[in-house]
Amino acid sequence: MRDSLIKYLAGHEKDELALLQKLVLQQSSSFFKEGVDAVGEIITASLSGCKMQREVVVEQELGNHLLFRSPAYRSDQPSLLLIGHMDTVFPADTPFNWYKEESDKVFGPGVIDMKGGLVTAIFAIKALESCGLLEKIPLTLLCNADEEIGSPASSELIRLEAKKSAFALGFECGGLHGEVVTGRKGKAGYILEVSGKAGHAAFAGSDKASAILELAGKVIALEQLNDPIKKIVVNVGLIKGGIGPNTVADFATAEIDTRYLQLEDARSTDERIALIASQCSVPGTHTKLRREGARLPMEQTQRNKELFQVINQEAEKLEIPCVEELRGGVSDANTISEVAVPVVDGMGPIGDCDHSDREYMIKESLLARTTLAACTLVSGWDHFSG
Repeated sequence: MRDSLIKYLAGHEKDELALLQKLVLQQSSSFFKEGVDAVGEIITASLSGCKMQREVVVEQELGNHLLFRSPAYRSDQPSLLLIGHMDTVFPADTPFNWYKEESDKVFGPGVIDMKGGLVTAIFAIKALESCGLLEKIPLTLLCNADEEIGSPASSELIRLEAKKSAFALGFECGGLHGEVVTGRKGKAGYILEVSGKAGHAAFAGSDKASAILELAGKVIALEQLNDPIKKIVVNVGLIKGGIGPNTVADFATAEIDTRYLQLEDARSTDERIALIASQCSVPGTHTKLRREGARLPMEQTQRNKELFQVINQEAEKLEIPCVEELRGGVSDANTISEVAVPVVDGMGPIGDCDHSDREYMIKESLLARTTLAACTLVSGWDHFSG
């Protein structure tokens, strides 16, 4: 069966690149609903010959989310979950709106984040269909429209699908050395607002209720929460306040990003930030803390590592690099991990410089990673459905 999958995909490498070009040239910023929905139609057309049943989850402001289910899928039985997002970080009017192939690289907006991953998942499914395996292996491909903005509309859908799954594969890009992601840090964002009392700087005494002065002390306290040993990261990345140098600021804000590996660290960091926010040292100042954009860590569980071993065994047979990775950034795999389902991410093609106009994919990795994904779906189903 493996040889049949390999042969099918080797004969369709040009088709993979052609689909990648179509997807990349269709701009699909998270807030560009028309563009994201157009990507969904391209995906639908590419799977039209695979007997995959499509379900559309309609959104009014963001793009629609799509579910494609194989003929073997049954709602009351475990299946396999493949996930990839259709949106990119690039606005609809970006000048980075081109696609270019070189001998060893492919360039374009979203080429690895993550339209290359979508192509990988699609052609892995097409390879299974060519061997008659979609009638035997129940799987769902979930294409969501809002990952780059934290998946506000699709997170609950992801959890629901994950609960029905034997395991899940995420198709974010692979690492430059063949890394596959078995764990990710969690994150949470905070907005800290400090209010004080406005006044003229010429008449301000040492007891001035300056919101900036209070915020300055809090910034130092927040940055002291960084813990290199536990790999806890706290970063105050944006501050605003005041209206001019000759005034006492009555308002100041700070935007904070936090990252952590363990659920315990997520809770303790949240508690410590809340404590810092609640205690004011400058008389006459007050604070308000708002938490947003939180994702729990995807811990490197034994079940994730078990799934990685299945993938690694297939990679060894295919003679392609495969390395386990703990990645700092978050993805929808973090959400899947909340329901204790084995999940591995980074199954997409290899590249670098995503979220920039230098984004590129290593050309040969598209076929290699698609073959790895197809073989993993077969062996993984055998392993986890028994």
